[in-house]
Amino acid sequence: MEKIKYNLKNKIKLKFIIILIYLYINNNIHRKVKKIGIIGLPHSQNIGNNLLKYAIYIKISELGYEPYIIGQRYINDNITFINNSVKLRLINKSFNEINESDYEILMVNSDQTWRRLCDHFYYDIAFLKFAKNWNKPKFVYGASLGTDIWEFTKNEELIIKYLIKNFTGISVREKGSIKLIENHLGIKPTLVLDPTLLIDKKYYLNLIKNFKIDNLIDYNYIFIYTITNSKILEAYIKNITKKYFYSIYSININVINQIEKFIYGIYKSKAVITDSFHGTLFSLIFNKPFISFVYEERGNERFNSLSKVFNLHNRIFPFNSTPDVQLLETPLNFNKNALKSLKKISINYLKQNLNK
Repeated sequence: MEKIKYNLKNKIKLKFIIILIYLYINNNIHRKVKKIGIIGLPHSQNIGNNLLKYAIYIKISELGYEPYIIGQRYINDNITFINNSVKLRLINKSFNEINESDYEILMVNSDQTWRRLCDHFYYDIAFLKFAKNWNKPKFVYGASLGTDIWEFTKNEELIIKYLIKNFTGISVREKGSIKLIENHLGIKPTLVLDPTLLIDKKYYLNLIKNFKIDNLIDYNYIFIYTITNSKILEAYIKNITKKYFYSIYSININVINQIEKFIYGIYKSKAVITDSFHGTLFSLIFNKPFISFVYEERGNERFNSLSKVFNLHNRIFPFNSTPDVQLLETPLNFNKNALKSLKKISINYLKQNLNK
């Protein structure tokens, strides 16, 4: 009799567990995945902007959402990479093409979206002006002012305050932007990482798994990636190649479809010389010794913040400097704890604002 009662209890428990499992599975099957509209700078062949869009798409997908990378096309630039790598929505004429019901949450993407005195600045991109009356969560991830100077007028400040009054979160990519925004907008933003630092490097390596550059000996060349034409920098590079017999590989940013060459070039290199913000970031990602040159007119605050946060003072220099070439032979050493801590903060910030 006791045995029968025992077996009956076990059967009831088993049935109860099966019902719970069924309810859990059924609930998750029918749970609607939130669509996230990610608004950013125009789609172009800019390597850094393509890769940060790719990275934020991967990270938000990892978190269980359905992201869409939204933007206009920059002139007639080739956008093959981003079109093939993410769910892309191309805006033809204006952001008013987006309907309120299209996405559950809207997000301003990272990069210099808040840099006022650039030709790519639009209130629709920086502050989602087209959605100002929409009753839906909106937030900013890792906006960059680009400089350590506040470029907005008093009247523009009033417009910004009105447009972001209902945002669930404001975050910035540069440390120096925190005080500026706090002083002028009365908001203390969260410091977060550039999206390219949020995902595992396996995603970047996957992009080059079938890629190869002929006549390039792995780990036996210096990768050169420069954006600004500078005779000083050209002379510096020419000098070190003559003096130390380094093999050099470089890519032309004005030629389309250079993204795989950029990733492969850094990953397989001995070291890197660059004046690019994302050239610097990918040197960190692949742990390559590097020397970075900074041009103030292109936004030195991005590099200043990197230098301070990750202790890279001995790797980042003004463009007219002649740093010791031995740095290219010296293993990269930076504050990995700061990177780990900021990555956790950045992902938590995303989770909090996506879970609204």
